[in-house]
Amino acid sequence: MKEKLDITLHSDYPPNLCLAKLAERIDVDQFTLFSFSGYKGDKPILGRVAGNEFRLHKRRYWHNSFGPVLFGRVLPDFKGTTIEAYWDIWKWPRIFMKVWLGFAIAIGIPIFLVSARDAIRERSLVSNDNRLGLAVPVILVLFGLLFPRIGAALSFPERKHVIELLRSALMAGPRPLEEVKRNWKTSLDSWWG
Repeated sequence: MKEKLDITLHSDYPPNLCLAKLAERIDVDQFTLFSFSGYKGDKPILGRVAGNEFRLHKRRYWHNSFGPVLFGRVLPDFKGTTIEAYWDIWKWPRIFMKVWLGFAIAIGIPIFLVSARDAIRERSLVSNDNRLGLAVPVILVLFGLLFPRIGAALSFPERKHVIELLRSALMAGPRPLEEVKRNWKTSLDSWWG
């Protein structure tokens, strides 16, 4: 399944110059213990450039694994460079939330059904065990569904800073295209590389 690109820009610079200009305007997102943000450097935008791909995200002084990360690539075109990018979150929080939801559903459904059966037999929810057995599985599933959305919503304003850096560093403007489908997946979707 092809997904939509979120950003498509054009720059008059050649691709290698675009990547060099982008690399000089960001700090590499390398962890360190001796920084309030957890990353080396002091530039407001962090990221990494490798090959013809890049990733960018805003430096924050609080932890949010569900904050937006811009994954992109530069491609040569007949008058410079096309920049294609999409927003996503890091791979490990996505995997963790899938495991969490799978666990919550696999363990929660039997507990919920047994508690519901017992509550029906007793014709009341007087027992604390029944209330917990009905509430906890629902809460675990809701947590798995809502927590990533809350984290993304808290960091949504960060996107404008990343886009502004991308546009100003590459002197890039919007590329006049209809909706373009993404036919690639980044290789930079990892905290370690």
